[in-house]
Amino acid sequence: MPGRRKGKKAIVGIEAAIVLIAFVIVAAALAFVVLNMGMFTTQKSKEVMNQALNEASSALEVDGSVMAYVSTSGKVVAIYIPLKISPGQQAVDLSTDKIDVVVRLPNGTFLKVNSGVAAPASTPVNLTRLYEDSATSTSINATFYIVQSLQNKGVPAFNVLEVGEKALLVIYLPTDLELGPYQSFTVEIRPLAGAPLTIERMIPPTLPVGEVINLV
Repeated sequence: MPGRRKGKKAIVGIEAAIVLIAFVIVAAALAFVVLNMGMFTTQKSKEVMNQALNEASSALEVDGSVMAYVSTSGKVVAIYIPLKISPGQQAVDLSTDKIDVVVRLPNGTFLKVNSGVAAPASTPVNLTRLYEDSATSTSINATFYIVQSLQNKGVPAFNVLEVGEKALLVIYLPTDLELGPYQSFTVEIRPLAGAPLTIERMIPPTLPVGEVINLV
């Protein structure tokens, strides 16, 4: 009889050990699932935050002074906006169907005035010549020029502005939309990704005829 009692205790001990091991395995599996889900959730949260940050920040920024050309009429007939990729942002496609340029003038708001990307401008850039090239149009239009390219050594083959490159947006104003002293304008550049870039300027009181002026 005493021997049998010892045998039963051994069996009970083995069963308890098996149950305990099973509990440990299940707990470890649950802990792994919880940890994995936590890491997955953290990664997704990071991606959402990065995406929200990219959407809230503009992919383009003004690279220098916004300028304007004063014609013989004594009014501004062309606006020049130098552009580059913002730090930490990706390349921007400047094709007509990939970006939108909106111009707000005292006479009204004009949507989708961009006419695409022209051949690279000469170096140094002749702003007067760019105005003359645009002056053939009878309506307001905006043209992008890649003035500093890292691709194909300046050969006009790409409409994408890459990091390290520079572009110049030339906006031509026809006779009925020319800007005089103290008048203001707003240009909004809307790429596919990121927040729009908004540029607001006012025309100074003194406009020297036939010259390019800086707009503060």
